[in-house]
Amino acid sequence: MGTHPMTIAVVSHDAGSSEILCGLIREYFDLYSWHIFAIAQSPMGRLCERYNLSFTPIGDAEQQLQVITPDILFFGTGWQEKIERPYVHFCKENAIPTVAFLDHWSNYRERFGFPDEGWEENLGDFTAVTDQKALFLAESFALPKPMGLKNFYLRDTIVQARQKEISPNNNLLFLSEPTDAVALRTYGDKNYWGFTQYSALEDILKNFERFGCAGLTIRLHPSDTGSGYKKILKAYPNIRVQINDAAVCELTDQLLCAKMIIGFDTMALYIAALLERPVLSYLPSKNREFLLPLPKERQVRSLSKIHSNLLLPSSLKCDDFGMDFALFIKTIVAKERNV
Repeated sequence: MGTHPMTIAVVSHDAGSSEILCGLIREYFDLYSWHIFAIAQSPMGRLCERYNLSFTPIGDAEQQLQVITPDILFFGTGWQEKIERPYVHFCKENAIPTVAFLDHWSNYRERFGFPDEGWEENLGDFTAVTDQKALFLAESFALPKPMGLKNFYLRDTIVQARQKEISPNNNLLFLSEPTDAVALRTYGDKNYWGFTQYSALEDILKNFERFGCAGLTIRLHPSDTGSGYKKILKAYPNIRVQINDAAVCELTDQLLCAKMIIGFDTMALYIAALLERPVLSYLPSKNREFLLPLPKERQVRSLSKIHSNLLLPSSLKCDDFGMDFALFIKTIVAKERNV
């Protein structure tokens, strides 16, 4: 390798692993030669613009990788797109080590195409995770060589949030997710889990006085228009409600302002808990498992018996998880040489 920095190619699309990858690239930007491949208007493309990281538009994976001859490929995983697959396949055919980055705690095998035949070809040679629960899941699914890395995105988000001056609004913040659309797309049934974001909102409104909040703020998921909520809200004219667009309202500002935060299993709830905010992961049906690594008492199936303790701040700390990055890289290169 001489004095030249190691070249790391990165390809990603969905927001979760893209945030983790961008946090890592920014942390070690000067120590390696990074080449990012992304779609301009994708979550990864927008993150690169925000952080001033240059990227190459997705193209012919073989040609693009032959030009830069990377030492390693890091790739994001997710639901929306499979743009990473040609890059992964080329690297595997050419003995370039590949690392799959996992975010959240769901659908770990499905991201690679499970249960379709040949889905294992889409796996990385290594699997990078950023917390203890993710490591346990990756190991239990026998994903290749799971390794722990620090989540710089989370660390930076929490550090920045703690520096903010925020005036509390005493509202209950509902983090909406397009549950009906996901259930329909995945299982062909909007009500597959036995609830939707709309039935959950009805439950929240019916039990509203239990939260001791002045009003309700609904933070819309980027793919949600909010039109479905307005009809329900008409039946509760006495509750003051505001509906906010995720693209307009900064997430941590909203988490810090709220008196209490409720959602299903969005990453934003986990961030709120790390910011020591009162949170509830609410899944009003046994058809869906709790995924977030939150204390058990903050995972509820019903709102009719909320304990007053749940209105107090969460006590969740960001643990010092993960190996040193230089050692991580060294391990990948050494293991590949020994294969």
